[in-house]
Amino acid sequence: MYALIDLYDENQAEYLNSVLRRHGLDSFVLKTGISPQGAQVFSISCFNASELKTARHLIYSCQHFIGDIHPEAFATIREIRYQNNKTFLRLITSKPMMALSFLAITAALVGYALGI
Repeated sequence: MYALIDLYDENQAEYLNSVLRRHGLDSFVLKTGISPQGAQVFSISCFNASELKTARHLIYSCQHFIGDIHPEAFATIREIRYQNNKTFLRLITSKPMMALSFLAITAALVGYALGI
């Protein structure tokens, strides 16, 4: 079992799950516990890794999926996409990645200068 996303609103979790099921995925909603703020957490989960990959594609990058959902759910998906992009940008602009990029460019320039 693979967890896709966690939401605090049960109705929203059920709605997004129904949209995912309309797109052919076998997903379901589970109560997974209580958040630190005291709210109930609902998780949309899939049984297969391939379905999880498809669900992530739908949620994080598919424009057709966005056109198929209700405007209230669109705000949730937009926030999820924003957080995902923010995490990715933070990762690629981190100090270790910048140092690795600098070393790779330096190695390429040295190799080009020496004719290797």
